[in-house]
Formats: sequence, C-alpha cells, structure tokens
Amino acid sequence: MRRLLPLLALSVMLPSFAEARFGNFPAADRVLGATGFNAAGDGAAGASGMDEPTGIAIDPTSGKIFVAVAAQNRVLRFANAASLASGANAEAVLGQINLSGTSAGASQTTMEYPLAVAVDGQGRLWVADTLNHRILRFDGAATLANGAPADRVLGQTNFTNDSSGSGSAGMNYPSSLSADPAGNLWVADYLNNRVLRYGNAAALANGAAATNVLGQATFAIISPGTSQTKMQRPTEVHVDAAGRLWVSEQLNHRVLRFDGAAGLGNGPPASAVLGQPDFTSLAAGLGPAAVDNPSGLVVDADGTLYVVDTGNHRVLLYRGAAAKGNGAPADRVIGQTGLASQVAGVSPRNLSGPYGNPVFDAGGALWLCDGDNNRVLRFTPDRTRPKLRVTTSIPSRVSSARLALAGKASDTTSGIVSVEVRVNKRPPRPAAGTTSWRAKAKLDRGANRLTVTATDGAGNVSAPKRARVTRGG
Repeated sequence: MRRLLPLLALSVMLPSFAEARFGNFPAADRVLGATGFNAAGDGAAGASGMDEPTGIAIDPTSGKIFVAVAAQNRVLRFANAASLASGANAEAVLGQINLSGTSAGASQTTMEYPLAVAVDGQGRLWVADTLNHRILRFDGAATLANGAPADRVLGQTNFTNDSSGSGSAGMNYPSSLSADPAGNLWVADYLNNRVLRYGNAAALANGAAATNVLGQATFAIISPGTSQTKMQRPTEVHVDAAGRLWVSEQLNHRVLRFDGAAGLGNGPPASAVLGQPDFTSLAAGLGPAAVDNPSGLVVDADGTLYVVDTGNHRVLLYRGAAAKGNGAPADRVIGQTGLASQVAGVSPRNLSGPYGNPVFDAGGALWLCDGDNNRVLRFTPDRTRPKLRVTTSIPSRVSSARLALAGKASDTTSGIVSVEVRVNKRPPRPAAGTTSWRAKAKLDRGANRLTVTATDGAGNVSAPKRARVTRGG
C-alpha cells in the first residue's frame, strides 16, 4: 500500500432499500478500474483506469457514480450504477481538463489529492480536497463537463489558498464528510483530530465557520487523545437514518458512535465504541472484535454497520450496530473467509487494502474501493431463499416419543449455515449437518405440528416444510 498519508473517504445517505443481506466471503459481480476480477487494474490514467481509488459516492438524483482518485488528483464520473458493465469508461472528470490529466493544483478547477466524494439529496457533489485543506462543492454534478469549476469552498476563504489551518474556519487534511438530510455537513478534520459540523452547509459562503466540533472541547484545541471525548486521526464520518454519527479513527483503531449528533454541543462524549473494549484502549488487532486502521464506514437501512478494516483487508458487518455494547464482535465479513483471516488477494471475493466509505445504490448493492487492486467492486445482496427437502417419509401417526427426520438443503450463493426443526410452539432445535441433515424430533402426546427450515449464510430462511403427526399410546 502506498500512501501520501492514510487514505479515507466520504459518505452520503441514500434512499432506503430492501435489507442488504451478505454472507461471509461473498463474491463481487461488477468491477470498475479493471477488465476482470482475477487481476488488479493497471492504475493508468485514462477513462477506465484508476490508481488506488480512495472514495466513492452515488448521486441519488441520477444514479451516477463518482470515484475519487487521490493519487491522480481527479474525480471520475460514471454513468448510472444500474447500467454499468465491468471495466466501463468514465463519462467525465473533475479536477482535470480531460480524462488523461493527473496534475495537481489549487484553483477553482483543480485539486490536490482529493480523498473523498459525496453527493447530497439535491445532486450537489462535495469533495474532500485533502492536500489543499478544503472542501469543494459542485452543483448539478451529474451533468457537469470535464474540468468544471467548483461553486463553493470551505476551509479556505477563496479557491487559490491552500494552507492548512485550525480554529472554526480552518482544516488540516480533511479526509471525509457526510451530508445528512437536515442539511448538516460533517467533516473529519484528520490532522486536527476532530470532526466539524457545518449547519445548513449548502447556504454557506466561501470560508464559513463550522457550527460545532466533536473530539475537542473547543475549536482552539487540536491535540490527539484516546478517551470518550477525544479523537486521534478520525478517518471517516457517516450519519445514519436515525441521526447517529459514526466516526472511524485510524490511530485509535476504533469506531465511535454519537447518538442524536446534530443536537450535541462542542466536545460531547461518545455513546459507544467498537473495535476496542473501552474508550481508553487503542491497540490494533485481528478477530471479530478488533480492527486495524479502519478507514471507512456506512450503515444500511436495516441498521447494519459496515466498517472498512483496511489493515486486515476486509469489511466487517455489525448487525443491529446501534444496540451493541462496547467492544461487541462483528457478525460477518467481506473480503476474508472468516473473522480470523487477513490475507490480501485479488479475486471476486478477495480485497487488498480496501479503504474509504462503502456506499449503497438504489437497489441495495454495496460498492467499495479496493485500493491496492486499483478497482471498485460491487456486491449485490443475496435475497434468495435457500432450498430445503425432507427426504424421510413422515407418518401421520406414531407411538414413539421421537421421530427421525432427514433431508437435503442447498444454496448456491451464501451456503447453508443451519437447519432447524420445531415441534409445536417449543423453541427450534438445530439439526445435525447442513446440506445433508438429520434430526430427531421429540413429540408431545397427541397432536404435533413439525416445522423445518434452512438458513443460508446471508440470513435468508427457506420456505418451511410442515407436517402433522399424532403420537398415540
């Protein structure tokens, strides 16, 4: 992984969609930046290549995809996400006058190391122009021509200043942002160890001051820390549908949650932490409850938190994340065969140095930057029920207290993880085996209703198989 500085991204809330369901180690079904899934992209500047893409956003008004390519000082725009074929060319570029340019600059039309992009509900593109220490806004971004000028700038008073700053109006290496439905713009101000909130951001003039700050008690403080109120190198921010702010911190190797974020004042305490057992621990790690250099996150409509765990070459899934306690383990993983693996690779299932925010398109597919493989991947959720058969003949009347059952189950996408048998209203009991399974059902005297179901790795449940059996004697 080659970096000028650690790489991060930016998020935006999209309309709700059906629950995204992924099993462990799912396969991508679309790729940008490469011609296939089993070789990394060449990283060449042009209409289809990208050198370590660092951020991705989808315009909710047009469905078009924007990809930040920091090392090439540009933002690529692709056609509607639903229509893209693997290896597709970008249709336009911002930060350069054409699709072959890569030069850096500080002006209304140029950028230097733009790490992140987001599009708000009105189709405005926001860009974290990181080494120019500013945020750029492009109105009507879905139709802009190559090299179009930005409309507004935050972090600098004009489009030619590029110095770092602090206080309420300055920034130092802004790494990501999130635009919420209430019009707030949240910015991870990385080297100032803080998150800034800009209220009614679209109406602000160039160089406007932030409204409040998290991670520091006041705008005048920028020191790093590891506590419930301090931050150390925040890399990503995201506001979920319930107004909770989620923040990933690179050097604290953790994710913080702030409930009711828009109503908080300066320096509030976080509500919970993931990746660490408490608010004072900061060790990097591997496993279901640890992270190493988390650089991106997003929450889906079902409340599942997706954390891009860059150092472990994976994305962790925390189902019902807002209800989890400090240090809770992840439930599933993308990019690895299991929660104890950290192998980098290039295939439809493997990742190498993923970073920045994942995003969801209107159909619920997950898009993410697979940075060291110079590509963007799409993962379509598995919403197909597994298939289940009972192969034993079930009599309508028996005298024994136990009934032997057997059968088959199959799922080609996420695999079978369990088969369960329920008798009447008692809790279901697991069968032995998965694709071939056996169970002994304990029957009550009199009438019994049997229900058998199979569950796949994505959480989909089969159509139930039911039978009625009377136990006599």
